Amino acid sequence: MLKFGFRQKDTKEVIGQIVRLFVGGWKSFINHVPLGNTGGANVPPLKRMPIPNDIEKLLDIK
Repeated sequence: MLKFGFRQKDTKEVIGQIVRLFVGGWKSFINHVPLGNTGGANVPPLKRMPIPNDIEKLLDIK
């Protein structure tokens, strides 16, 4: 998403992703990332989001 922010020249996204890396990076390390979170700067880092059924089948998540 950080790379996407740079490509889109979206300052808000870039800043949000840098904050997510510093604050939320350790959550990834301890495997405490909520399922379905899209990872965008406009989404709270710990918010769980529903995974569409078609994608859930591809990922084999239950």
